[in-house]
Amino acid sequence: MWFLEADIALRLLGGCLLWAVLSMLARKLWSQASLNRFLVILDLALIAYVSEWLAVFYAVYTVVTYGIAHLAGRGGSDTVRRVRFVLCCLLCAVPFFYLRLLDLFPELPLLFALTGLAYNMLKAVDAVYYVYYTGERLDFLHYANYMLFFPVLTAGPILRYRDFSRSLARPESVNGESLTRDCKRLIRGYFKKVVLLVLVGAVLSRLAALDPRPWISLAACLVSYLLLWLDMSGYADIAIAMGGFLGLKVPENFKSPLKAASFTQFWRNWHVSLTDWIREHIFVVLNGKRLNRFQGAFMGFGTMMVMGLWHGFSLTFVLDGLMNGSLLAIEHLLGITTVKRGANRYYVWFRRCIVTVVFAFTTIFYTLDQAQLAAVLRGFVTI
Repeated sequence: MWFLEADIALRLLGGCLLWAVLSMLARKLWSQASLNRFLVILDLALIAYVSEWLAVFYAVYTVVTYGIAHLAGRGGSDTVRRVRFVLCCLLCAVPFFYLRLLDLFPELPLLFALTGLAYNMLKAVDAVYYVYYTGERLDFLHYANYMLFFPVLTAGPILRYRDFSRSLARPESVNGESLTRDCKRLIRGYFKKVVLLVLVGAVLSRLAALDPRPWISLAACLVSYLLLWLDMSGYADIAIAMGGFLGLKVPENFKSPLKAASFTQFWRNWHVSLTDWIREHIFVVLNGKRLNRFQGAFMGFGTMMVMGLWHGFSLTFVLDGLMNGSLLAIEHLLGITTVKRGANRYYVWFRRCIVTVVFAFTTIFYTLDQAQLAAVLRGFVTI
């Protein structure tokens, strides 16, 4: 990832620290709100250093999707507004669908920038939802900063327009205490990505190369889980820390997933911003917030299928969505989405172990190449 390259990382950190100093001065001599008008310049400058084409693409995409979101808020009959709302969402997603089409037809020309496209499409659609359901117009500078906010340009956590706009209007105070907190989190994130990820990756490769045995394959799954968590949570730590340097809140993306005693709880704690986005923007809108057992099962299954296809149009992601979606649906149908308070602690730990092992098994389809994957899967049936 580009943010791990030393020169780019130094410029990103330099930009964040420069803004932190300006924020402290602005609070005393000027105003934070006035300073925030220039944040979009910092965003574009840092993105342009990574890639001028990337900066141009996202500048154009921001302007175009701002117009689309404005269109979603226009008046008319309920039917006209609903149809226009759906069309606006689809228009925001055109580059994303074209990107997924490239997975199936790689000979097609590359028309759009790839970096962070899936995440930024979700942000643009969220803005369309905001305008449609609130009836409010978007502030262009808020929207531009929202779309171009460089700490989360390439990956999660996924921002919501209403939350980001609120944070931008009332940024947190940047002081010595907040800088110390965010520096510690930044170091933790880079330590996960640069040091631990390499070490754990080497361990996983060694396990995949051993003679296939059930216990070796199980160990490979658990190490694969750790690898994926280090990769994703490490980036989230970096993004949250950089947002803190700017006085802006970036939401948490992981909330102790190992403590989840059901798959329903697990997906509320793992990649939280993505699962919440899919559930709230698709299935809650379709079914309403009060769901019976069968609707909950459908929503859980559908959420996992959409999440799988969001990652890519391939058999691996389809099977992953089917497996995780089926598990959520079964939990809803059986009424075991949660564990009651006061339940036997051994039972709770047993449920946690089941969730951990099953999810660990699914991670090997993301972390291993075909030869390693075949060896690990063969190990489960080798006596």
